[in-house]
Parts: sequence; structure tokens; C-alpha cells
Amino acid sequence: MAENPFRIKPIPSQPTENNHSPKFLVDLLLVSREVHLLGGPAGAGKTRWLLDNILLWADGQPFLEFPSHPVPWIYVAGDRSTDSVCRTLATMGIDPKRVPILHAWDEKMGVNEILDKIILSKAGLVVWESFGTLVNEPGRGPQVKAYMQRMSRFCQQTDKTIIGVMEAPKMKPFDRYENPRQRISGPVGWGHHAETIFLVEPVDIENPGNPYRILTVCLRNGAGIQKVLCFDPFGKLLISNEVSVDQVVTKNLVRKSRK
Repeated sequence: MAENPFRIKPIPSQPTENNHSPKFLVDLLLVSREVHLLGGPAGAGKTRWLLDNILLWADGQPFLEFPSHPVPWIYVAGDRSTDSVCRTLATMGIDPKRVPILHAWDEKMGVNEILDKIILSKAGLVVWESFGTLVNEPGRGPQVKAYMQRMSRFCQQTDKTIIGVMEAPKMKPFDRYENPRQRISGPVGWGHHAETIFLVEPVDIENPGNPYRILTVCLRNGAGIQKVLCFDPFGKLLISNEVSVDQVVTKNLVRKSRK
């Protein structure tokens, strides 16, 4: 019988002898050996923002102005071909050789094989695209809880930290949840069981030409953070210091009221 790609194999019950990762990969924002999530609707630019900033982090530069503590890392290309990833990086002026890629999409990997490859890679940080699609059907609360428990255990026992990239539905401001943790994707269990939540959301979902995005960081134990992001000519999402979150949102509401 063929192996069910959605079944997660048991993980050895004994933890690793030595945890080599620092307590934080980014002070305050990224606790080691936990599962963190990045969400936002398709086309928001979340992967562009994350990869650009992970490369800065890997060089020891601050991440959102917080001190970095880099470790080896790997990018799980779970929702697109490696060629597609490389084209995206090229448009950003990034050499694809700087990104260690696990070819999960091209090689049609199930969750078990992905976990095995992550262990073999010796990476301490895992940036995992399409993280939420491997949860057991029907993908509701109990299945999400079981999946997140298993991934949390994997992180604790193998000294890994996961940033899972999730798709969030496109919703108008007055239709979406006020609590950012509940906007991550479908069942609220995703946001409830994750450590830090990053959200990259368009200011105006009806205007794809609007270059501004709102980055929201939801900490498990601390006040949230919000930043305005804006696309530069190379397609990178950079922090904009020209306007505040309130100014961008207000300007967008005024524009709509004049239609």
C-alpha cells in the first residue's frame, strides 16, 4: 500500500542531547524551537518580504530593528517550482545561490519526506511555504491542533525553528476579524497554537496597484508591532518611514469615500 503523504511519522521520543540554537533567533520576535506563522493573501508580497529579511538576518543584520542570532537555514519550496522561486529572487536582485532550497514541490514530497530532509539538512531555521496545506483533512480545528502539536514536538526534539507561510483569504477591512491572530488562515487554531504571527496585508485589496502593505507582528508575550511596507522598484517590500500606519489607512478610506 502506498504511503499516505499526509500521515506524519512518529518522531523519536528522546530529545536531542544538545540544543545548539540560541534562545532567540531574533530577540523578542523569534523564539527558538517553536512554530511561527506568516500569513497574508496571495499577491500581498509576504514571501518577498520574508526572504529579503531572512537574508539580512543570515548576515547578522537586525530583523525589524531587533538583534539577530543567525543559524543555518533552509527554504522549503512547497507551493511552486524551484525555477519560479529563482525568478522571484532574480527580480529582487538576489542571487538564488544565497537561498538553500528544499525542492518539495518539484519532487512531490509529502510531509514525512520534508521532515526527514529538514533533519538531514542540519538547518536550524526552516522557512516553509504552503505549510498549512499538509494538515489532515478536513483541516478543521482538531486536525489543525494535532498538526501544530506534532510540528511543535518536532521543533523541540530536533532543535529546529519553523516559520510556516500561510495563505489568508482576501477580506475587506469591515469583514475581517479584528484580532490579527484570527486572520492567519481558516480555523482560528492556527493563530492560537503558533508562537509569533506575522501578517502582510494590502492597504487596499481592490487596488492591486497600491504599493503599500501593513505588516503586523503578534507576539505571544508582548505588545504587537505594526509597520508600513512599500514596494521598491526591484519588487522588495521595505519599511516606509515616510508615512505612518494611520496615515496610510486614513488616506485609503478618504480616497474610497470620494468615489
